Amino acid sequence: MKRNVLSSVGRAAAGAAGCLFALSGCLTVGPAYQAPRVAVPDRWQTEAIQGVAQDQAPMQTWWKIFKDPALDALMAEVRTNNQDLAAAVARLDEASARYGIARSARVPSLDGVGGVARARDSERVRSHDSQNNNPYMLYDAGFTMSWEPDLWGRVRRSIEVAHGQWQASLEDVRDMLVVLQSDAATAYLQFRTVQQRLVYARGNVALQEGTLKLTQDRHKAELTGELDVRQAELNLASTRALLPQLEAQRDQALNRVCVLCGKLPGALVPLLRQTNSVPVVTALPSFLPADLLRHRPDVRAAERRLAAQTAQIGVAAGDLYPQFALNGFFEWEASKSGNLFNPQARTYSFGPSFRWALFNAQRIRNNIRAEEAAAREALAHYEQTVLAAYEESEDALSAYANELNRLTSLRAAAVAAAQSAKLVDTLYRTGLTDFQNVLDMHRALFQQQDALASSEGAAVQYLVALYKALGGGWELPADPLPTTRPEP
Repeated sequence: MKRNVLSSVGRAAAGAAGCLFALSGCLTVGPAYQAPRVAVPDRWQTEAIQGVAQDQAPMQTWWKIFKDPALDALMAEVRTNNQDLAAAVARLDEASARYGIARSARVPSLDGVGGVARARDSERVRSHDSQNNNPYMLYDAGFTMSWEPDLWGRVRRSIEVAHGQWQASLEDVRDMLVVLQSDAATAYLQFRTVQQRLVYARGNVALQEGTLKLTQDRHKAELTGELDVRQAELNLASTRALLPQLEAQRDQALNRVCVLCGKLPGALVPLLRQTNSVPVVTALPSFLPADLLRHRPDVRAAERRLAAQTAQIGVAAGDLYPQFALNGFFEWEASKSGNLFNPQARTYSFGPSFRWALFNAQRIRNNIRAEEAAAREALAHYEQTVLAAYEESEDALSAYANELNRLTSLRAAAVAAAQSAKLVDTLYRTGLTDFQNVLDMHRALFQQQDALASSEGAAVQYLVALYKALGGGWELPADPLPTTRPEP
């Protein structure tokens, strides 16, 4: 008789579960996500740069165009040791785990329960049959289960939310990689640029020291006045005063490189013994404006967050419908441990239940409105991110093109200044010109050489900014980032 009751209850529970499972998936609340369409230009506003090769720069490892082993090694250090990147990877692992938590809501939960207790019933409320043993021991063991069938798609929408957030976190890691590699290359090139400016400054100090010696000798020979000596001293002291400032800039740039590589300042001091010149690279990727939306990680992250927020509307809308659940438990209970697993010690309960918020003072609908507003905000953020991406790309392309044109003029000016300085020195030695012309040409020489070094550094840094704007540096054949990739 008891077995018949148990089997009938089991069949009823299985039937209820089957009906709920059949209904599950019939409806999905909330709007279906559609990726926004953004009008993109057919071509860049800045025309192609004359004399600059196309299709010679790899987007994945763009820094290799500089052919600098030290820079290649620094980029490997950034990928391995940078702490901001490590934090981004940790956030990605967190998003992956939360995605797994969301997916687990699709399956029933089963918990084992059990315990031992000594209990006493009130003698004022106990039934007559239970007054023989008081207090008494209670042993129990068994399991409880619960399952919420996804009738309206609320769970599916919550999984979409978690999946979109995981995808956005993945793009955040890629965007962090793009930014950090760009920052490291920029700091390294700044370091090399200041090194070259120091070379020019020290060369001019040596030149001006020779000029001061010449004026002193001529003054002793009464061939010139004391004014020439004092002007030469002034010019030399002014040039020497720039050396500590440039050395401070050099050390700051090197310290920045150290931190980006996950090292303490001073760890890369051996780079000081190298005097690699800044190579002015003229190579651009063949990259169309339409490729930008696909390749920029921050744009992709904004689109994925928009998708996740759209699904969040469905999660909120799911509260408008009743929530069904299939709950139950099966336990053995006995007052003596030896009788715990006796067939007569069984107790169980299985059956469906539901909960429906019938009156909530518009709380649910206002929550839906809030999520819809958040989705509009996410859409605006996505569109603004797209606009900023095109702005950044156009700015970098224009800056690089114009700096190359400026660099051509500065090279010609530096050559002319060097030739003029030699010529005026010869004229001064022979007494065919006064010392003011010597001072003017020496100042002009230093200014033109310093401007040339600065322009060479600026040109390659603008090129780095262009690769950053285009989203270069993350799409590697084998991504070594230590992260879990959950199944979609």
